[in-house]
Amino acid sequence: MFLSSCLGSKFLKDDEQILVKQNVKGISGSLKDNSLLLLNNQPNTRFLFVFPFTHLSFLYKLGESGVSFGPNIDCKEMRLSDKREIIRKRIEKAKTEKKKTQIEEKLEQTLTTKQRKIDKKRDKSGLIIIRGYDKDNAIKKKIKIEQKLDIKIAKEDKTKKKNKLRAKKARKLDRKERRINQGNQMMRWGEALSIYDANKANTSASAIQDFLSSKGFFNATVRIDTADYDHLHAIGKIGRKCRNWFSRIAGAKHRYIHLDFIVDKKKRYFIDSIQLDVRDAALRELILKNKSKSPLQKGYYDQQKLSGERDYIYDLVINNGYYEFSKQYIRFQIDSTHLGRDSIIVREVILNPDGKAAHKIFYIDSIVFVSDASLSQSYRRTTETFQDITFSFGKRRYNKSILGWRIPMAQDDRYSKEATIETQRQLSFLDNFKFVNINYDTVGNRFVANIFTFPFKKHETSGEIGFSQTTQGNPGPFFNINLKNRNLLNSLEIIGIDINAKLQDLRNVSNINSEDITGTYTSRQFGGQLSVSIPKFLFPIGSYYQRKIGKYNPTTKTTLSAAFEDRISEYTRLVYEGTFSYGWQVRDRIKYTITPIQISWIDSNNSASFQEFLNSLSLEGNPYANAFNSAAVGSSSFNREQNFGDYGIGKDGAFLKTTFEFGGHLNSLVSNSFFGGKLEVFEYIKANLDIRRINRLNRKYNLAYRMNLGYAYPFGDNRALPFDRYFFAGGSSSIRGWKPRRLGPGSYAVFEVDESGNETNSVDFDTEQPGEILIESSMELRRDLVGSVEGALFLDAGNVWRTENNSNDPEFDKAVFEFDRFPREIAVAAGIGTRVDLQFLILRLDLGFKIYDPAQKKGNRFVADEIFSNFGYNSEFNIGIGYPF
Repeated sequence: MFLSSCLGSKFLKDDEQILVKQNVKGISGSLKDNSLLLLNNQPNTRFLFVFPFTHLSFLYKLGESGVSFGPNIDCKEMRLSDKREIIRKRIEKAKTEKKKTQIEEKLEQTLTTKQRKIDKKRDKSGLIIIRGYDKDNAIKKKIKIEQKLDIKIAKEDKTKKKNKLRAKKARKLDRKERRINQGNQMMRWGEALSIYDANKANTSASAIQDFLSSKGFFNATVRIDTADYDHLHAIGKIGRKCRNWFSRIAGAKHRYIHLDFIVDKKKRYFIDSIQLDVRDAALRELILKNKSKSPLQKGYYDQQKLSGERDYIYDLVINNGYYEFSKQYIRFQIDSTHLGRDSIIVREVILNPDGKAAHKIFYIDSIVFVSDASLSQSYRRTTETFQDITFSFGKRRYNKSILGWRIPMAQDDRYSKEATIETQRQLSFLDNFKFVNINYDTVGNRFVANIFTFPFKKHETSGEIGFSQTTQGNPGPFFNINLKNRNLLNSLEIIGIDINAKLQDLRNVSNINSEDITGTYTSRQFGGQLSVSIPKFLFPIGSYYQRKIGKYNPTTKTTLSAAFEDRISEYTRLVYEGTFSYGWQVRDRIKYTITPIQISWIDSNNSASFQEFLNSLSLEGNPYANAFNSAAVGSSSFNREQNFGDYGIGKDGAFLKTTFEFGGHLNSLVSNSFFGGKLEVFEYIKANLDIRRINRLNRKYNLAYRMNLGYAYPFGDNRALPFDRYFFAGGSSSIRGWKPRRLGPGSYAVFEVDESGNETNSVDFDTEQPGEILIESSMELRRDLVGSVEGALFLDAGNVWRTENNSNDPEFDKAVFEFDRFPREIAVAAGIGTRVDLQFLILRLDLGFKIYDPAQKKGNRFVADEIFSNFGYNSEFNIGIGYPF
């Protein structure tokens, strides 16, 4: 019954058909993709990408009808109807009247008895488990709530309490209104059954034809073709038999339709020439000067280009002083009569205001900056002037030069909408003002620009409690307290103090087992940080250049931090760190950070058993052991982040992050004599390129993919990197078929041994596997399932490698990166996952399977056929917070 219900056909009325599939034929590429989006009626969502069950329509009907147990009258009546149809056909096939009479007499009594039983059961009430949706009842509840809260509000004397009750009333009524219009929660999770509607099909055909006309196919035609879904091909016939079988079980009807829109697009019209007709001479000169940037050029006709040209002209004009200009002045005339076949002339006309010979140009007469704009007019203010800007300060004074650098408008400039918006953005970046409003007072064609700011609280305290996720293990609890002080020295600086603590499930570096480990979390971290952020470059450059770079949101940030980490049974580390960095950004898309100085002092105390493990690595000549000694690390770095589209905000876009780090050149600043004792120092270079992309395929599907490349080269005497500068592979945000940090390096592996001491085919994953070279890629197909639940299919590939063999083990050559060998050492994993959007976080569960394991011996590396026979070894569950990329 569940499967027949999920087919959707169980809920059909006698004259209805389910729209199971529709297509647009005769066009391809973007024309087809955009035409499919115009279809007025969409087929129901299918279960888990490929299965034919419309589970969301089942949920919708379940919410609408509820759940009850009792006699299925509809099913019994359908079976009786089928029986009558069978008898009718048998009577038609009978060769003699005698035979017909015998059939009728034999089965008449049976049919009468069955009908009597159905009528008898019809009056019996079933057991109701979950009540269905009752719109009338929902309306009554809304009215009752509204009346009840209105009485409470009327009785309340205090304004604050009244406002709370009004807010409560608005929230409750909003929920009830949503229930009335959209149904109950289960109905909102589901979707109504997609019933074929000829009127909607005709509307879709007209929309496709209009769309093609907007692309230059003025003579295109669209024809609708419907077909019985059961008779299309052999698979359709098999599907029909399956559905008929479900009909026998649960009375499901089987009427399905396949809808095709057949397009004959004919020839596309071509823009042969563009004529510009501008009545205002000054405006014409401005447009001709910038004509090369115009989106409207010769080529195939596309109405979208005309819309783009209208937007371009409007932006160009409005940002050059024409404050009163509007898009209504821009007209387009299409002429297809004066040229040959399929060629047109586009005439662009820009009209003048009625009764005027030209458009008025507006200029900035003066600029007034008002802080604490919410203060009453009687409050005594401080008024100062800087770079032709009049500053009116209330309770707080601010650095005039920093504010002036963030205001791209200037006296006697032409009015610019872009400069107005940019001023709001730049002042908001300072993190000192909650709101920034700009309005203009007009005297003739001269503007007084009034900038009103409403500041944040000077002192702000915030706290955060939640779960953190690393690439190594399961989420762990954390808390963070942040204290912020704004504009302490009147330079719009931000002073922040952060105190944090967290527990994490980090896999042990070694294979040491300890009785001290009694819980899930193997890492305890506590720390604090003091930061000072100043909204300008602390660098010996003049005010002229400071003003020039002011539009890039320059920031100088200094941080001092201390962190304590206790890795149970292995080591404790106390890390002091100081950082001095510059940051700036281009719009909201590109962010740069240069860190000239980053100095860390690491005091590491290793347990006896862990030190013994490190000594064994040292005896083998493995420099990885040096990463756990007390050390001093001095480095400089460069970081660039670029966001394309709406990555991280919407469902479509890309992200590119580039990082370069150079360590060791500051070793003289962190000499042993300064701190005392012997300290490990490191010399290295490190680069990392992280590329991510999300493509929205349609309203349900998103395709996300990622490429992460890294290279680090240690060239100091110890031939090692600091511990946190190594690359690792495996885990919930990496190659998800392997345990965190346990993949690689290369094809090198240590295998487990059985009780007899013989080597098995299972790799020993007890120790972390660091590398200096990282190649990592992932692809994930995401699909909305129901409500806030999303499903995913993913494919991961990658590995880490070492740059050289520093050990005494010749087998370790397999861990070294070689161009002729590395493609065969790319590990591959695939799997399925679920994401649940809880509004405040996204909870993720992935199940990854090893497909290709480079650690196995040649000829045995394809392990996909062993997934179920050796499930524990070839699979890995990953719990994560947020998307993996």
